[in-house]
Amino acid sequence: MRYTLTEYDPVEAVHLPISERLLDKLGDILLASDEILGMIATNPLFPSDATLSVEDSVRRVYDQINDLMKTLSD
Repeated sequence: MRYTLTEYDPVEAVHLPISERLLDKLGDILLASDEILGMIATNPLFPSDATLSVEDSVRRVYDQINDLMKTLSD
């Protein structure tokens, strides 16, 4: 027997509990936020006012999403 990874859209996967679907989408946001913070951190240029502003905003989003995920998973 062979198992394969099946792609699914959590929004349309109504057989999953809503909390699981929300956690999946929030995880996407958390990952994207982390990637943005990594890009800013590894930028070889000196930080500008714009990148500092983006970093602050994205860090707040990351923290809020992380808190939401903790709440949903408890």
